[in-house]
Amino acid sequence: MFTTRQNKQKSKFHAFLIYSAFLLISCYQASYVYAQDNTEGETVATEAPSTYGLSMHDTPKLTSADQHLSYVNPDAPKGGTLKQAAIGTFDNLNPFNIKGIAASGLNMVYDRLTLRSWDEPFTLYPLIAQDISVSDDRLNMSITLNPAAKFDDGSAITASDVKFTFDTLKAHGRPNMRNVYSLVSAFDIIGDHHIDITLQPDANREAAMIIAMMPVLSEKYWKDRDFNASQTKIPVSNGPYQIKDFEIGRHITYERNPNYWAADLPIVQGLYNFDEIRYEYYRDDDVALMAFNAGDLNYRRETNINKWMTGYETKNNKGEEIIKQEILHGRTDKANTLIFNTRHSPLDNLNVRRALSGVIDFKWINDNIYHGKLNRTVTYFPNSKFFTTGAATSEELNLFSDNSEYLPLSIGMTANAMPDVSTPQIMRKYYMQADYTLREEGWVIKDGKRVNEQTGEELTFEILVNNPDDEKIGLAFIRGLKRLGITPTIRRLDSSAFQGRMRDYDFQAAITYWQTSLSPGTEQALYWGCQAAETPAQWNYSGICNPAIEKLLGSITNTKNYDDLTLRMRALDRILTHMHIGIPLLYTNKDYIAYSDKLARPDKNALYGVIIESWWEKEQN
Repeated sequence: MFTTRQNKQKSKFHAFLIYSAFLLISCYQASYVYAQDNTEGETVATEAPSTYGLSMHDTPKLTSADQHLSYVNPDAPKGGTLKQAAIGTFDNLNPFNIKGIAASGLNMVYDRLTLRSWDEPFTLYPLIAQDISVSDDRLNMSITLNPAAKFDDGSAITASDVKFTFDTLKAHGRPNMRNVYSLVSAFDIIGDHHIDITLQPDANREAAMIIAMMPVLSEKYWKDRDFNASQTKIPVSNGPYQIKDFEIGRHITYERNPNYWAADLPIVQGLYNFDEIRYEYYRDDDVALMAFNAGDLNYRRETNINKWMTGYETKNNKGEEIIKQEILHGRTDKANTLIFNTRHSPLDNLNVRRALSGVIDFKWINDNIYHGKLNRTVTYFPNSKFFTTGAATSEELNLFSDNSEYLPLSIGMTANAMPDVSTPQIMRKYYMQADYTLREEGWVIKDGKRVNEQTGEELTFEILVNNPDDEKIGLAFIRGLKRLGITPTIRRLDSSAFQGRMRDYDFQAAITYWQTSLSPGTEQALYWGCQAAETPAQWNYSGICNPAIEKLLGSITNTKNYDDLTLRMRALDRILTHMHIGIPLLYTNKDYIAYSDKLARPDKNALYGVIIESWWEKEQN
């Protein structure tokens, strides 16, 4: 979906690749039809057997329209109020344009063509779209709408609304929508409830999935409004909730729509159980935690381990017990990373980056900042099947063969490029190796400082952070670097300034993260692709640009089964770690959840972790 280009870093890897090949141990559900009647009596051609649901890889779990999602309680009672915090502010009730800041929770007021299952990597089930057929090459889609689908003003959802939504979001929507919808070459209305879509020949296989997730807007409501302006009036919507009231920057409350058109569909049974969902806005998360302890809020998802360990009461001020749970999840965790911006010297030098990569005392960080509750990661895809392990297989090496000259020799020789610094003895050995590497690159010690042997320039750089914990990590990094004669500086910025610098790639090193789903796709090009490296406001913070990565990015979105996807993601991880674009830090495989004892949740957790729309309030006696 996103096209990218590359710079070079040549090596002797090509010869080693051939040699290694002799030494190493040597279903996709491409088309589907929702298994329901075509209400217009039309025959939909398809090249594969009919199935219920569309999966990016392999087969959907649910097989018919009378089944509910696996992570819900279909008998959950309706009622009560969910109250949670949002940090910052908002000034827009339209989540699909790029104007201002959209309010939290707006996803609940807009239904999409399909509903995503959070217990599968990337699977969609019918919602507004009653039937969708996709050709085997995924370039042709035929969509039949559910005739019962309605907006909350009582008007029917028609093919014209879907076409209007497509045109509007293609022209004015968020960048990811514009990019995907631009791959459509024809969008034809066949009848009030039937649409045919043709994608361009070069569209990747994920594009059909993203189109199938399209929200549907009311043409009648939006056609005479400026879609690019901030929306501050309650819009016509079609989801399970409606906006009840709001005050810009202060709070927003959603109420369950009593006339929700899809309320009786099995696919939504057990979801959307609260009568009201309220977001209170706070400028500071410490204040939000105080409000939770006071009982003003009844649900909180914690991301700060220190607050989790020390900041919670056992009961709130209303006398309700506060339940704290650490819930295992199966999703890929955030890749928290101390990132090197390779656009700037001296971090544009691979060997310099490699030398800097093993001087953090992870045990000290975990014990003193995170209470020993996190795990060190040596991958950009922690808690997933996508991290590289062992020596490169012949299948991986084949993926690199056309671009081997752009890769370091180490990629075929070592299992993992991240240094093992688990003990003081190992760290001392690594310091000796790092010193030798830096000297080889012309960075020598003079008067106790690491300087360039030819120019006398000192080896230093600035590290951007935006919270106290990351500042402590940066200081731990600097303590290690001082032993090599390197003394970087730390600059801590507020969230807005930090995001601005990151958006403009205006930094030398920084601590932030990338987030990957269990079904990686086009977002990977935004993280590692050449076009994103040259385009501000993307997420290629490191500036990496490599032909071997470009080839992988093109194939990831066209894989036909999960094994092929996993192979390519592991190959990508192997390149990223061996290119030393940063230092992967620590991660957790748990959701940290605190809530009032009046709330309840399903017995089964979803693959992606806690799904709050499946919770409910206990019935009161």
